[in-house]
Amino acid sequence: MQKVTLEQAKLHLRVDGAEEDGLITGLIAAAYGAIEGKTFRKVVVALSEEPDPREVPVDGVINSAALLLIGHLYTNRGDTDEELPK
Repeated sequence: MQKVTLEQAKLHLRVDGAEEDGLITGLIAAAYGAIEGKTFRKVVVALSEEPDPREVPVDGVINSAALLLIGHLYTNRGDTDEELPK
């Protein structure tokens, strides 16, 4: 399974046009970074040949969490005291 794409994130956010593509691409990276920080594992598309317990393959649950975080970060841009969803 692949990580969330720009097109999937834009569909989730209900964003048309390309004006915010750079922002949304950054939010995708930030979402996976937050997931990795909370799980202490690197989210990878495919596991290495030699199993590494510090890696976790991307799946539907991880992508759903990423979309939740992307939506939260997109809605709460700028100076805010909002915490990330748990």
